[in-house]
Amino acid sequence: MLEILLLIAPIVLVLLSIALMPLFAPNFWHEKEGIFFTGIVLFSIIADFIYIPTAKSILINALFHDYIPFIVMLFTLYVLSHGIHIKVNATPTTMANIIFLAVGGIISSFIGTTGAAMLLIRPFIAFNESRTHKAHLLVFFIIIISNIGGLLTPLGDPPLLLGYLHGVDFTWLTTHMLKYWGGYISICLILLSIFDKFVLRFEHFDGSTNSHEVKISVNGIINITLLCITAIILFINVDWSIHSVPTIYVKDTILLVLTGISLWIQKTKRQKIDFIPFIGVVKTFFVIFIVLAPVLYLMEHNTETIHKFLYSVSDDGKSLPLAYFMLCSTASAFLDNAPSYLLFFHMTGQNAGTLMSEHSDILTAISVSSVVMGAITYIGNAPNMMVRNIAMRRSVNMPSFVAYMGYACLIILPSTYVLIKLFNFR
Repeated sequence: MLEILLLIAPIVLVLLSIALMPLFAPNFWHEKEGIFFTGIVLFSIIADFIYIPTAKSILINALFHDYIPFIVMLFTLYVLSHGIHIKVNATPTTMANIIFLAVGGIISSFIGTTGAAMLLIRPFIAFNESRTHKAHLLVFFIIIISNIGGLLTPLGDPPLLLGYLHGVDFTWLTTHMLKYWGGYISICLILLSIFDKFVLRFEHFDGSTNSHEVKISVNGIINITLLCITAIILFINVDWSIHSVPTIYVKDTILLVLTGISLWIQKTKRQKIDFIPFIGVVKTFFVIFIVLAPVLYLMEHNTETIHKFLYSVSDDGKSLPLAYFMLCSTASAFLDNAPSYLLFFHMTGQNAGTLMSEHSDILTAISVSSVVMGAITYIGNAPNMMVRNIAMRRSVNMPSFVAYMGYACLIILPSTYVLIKLFNFR
């Protein structure tokens, strides 16, 4: 028992510190955050080597197979998106924001939630520049574009891509996710309509007095092309290995070359990139990936025990899909949605063909929960924190970790209750 406590203590401390310290001790946290995280990482690594026989292997895997490719992908998308300039000249009314987020929700399923978020966040903030209260709009942006929008295809979000790479058919995902994708986005946009009209009562903005003419301009054709190539490289299921170099490192090298091209182009045009929001994400997720490694190890080596527990608490399997949904939701919100999906996918003990046919309700539950519930916290999905950091750099007063989680729960949990009652994982 002591072994388990010492291995999971670092991730608990990291999550609590990210959630509470900026709220209760902001000045102290700003000065001591680096020291605290360094201590937690060292403690976690020492505990790993004491209690895990394969500690070196899991840490190397976490760093070189998970973290570095993750950062390279974010870096590429972050740089490429800076070279694409979308300008929307329109009045930022409630309906205009609904249309913007609805279109963004569609784009997310085809270039990925991270790509769509990085592409659209700056024009979305600029579009709403005249609004006094806009933090709630960014919350809906994270929920719809950075998460739920990716439900429709394997290209949309890493969990579904992992399912596709493990044998889940593209068409199965699209047909089974379509009603949830449409349902969640529709409910979220209805809630946005209600909430935004309420918020408008407390600011001077009056959309009725402005022009309703809409003009959209898009510049950066080269970066758009590079972004499309990046999406293909990230999502295509092909063995790109060269001699002893694994596919993942070949892909990373190509992505860095594309990033270099974009940086060179932007330098020639004297376009500057603000890397501070990105650096914050790099630091935070480095800590998370290191302290998460032993937790995933424990879960992977106790899948049978966890499955038996789920079976027992689900009335001997009668409500097993709901049990999987709830546990995968929790893991996706506070750990990371991609490994959470893969963990529960393997925990079922079935292959993709059997899951798609005989246990499609369980596969649906895992797929929906891993994508949607990544929106519950800033750390549930990669673009969430990136959007938050970019917004704060642009003087948007974003909610704290706890406040954001509260808002997200108020939006997502009622929507989930309605959709589960309506579809029942069919």
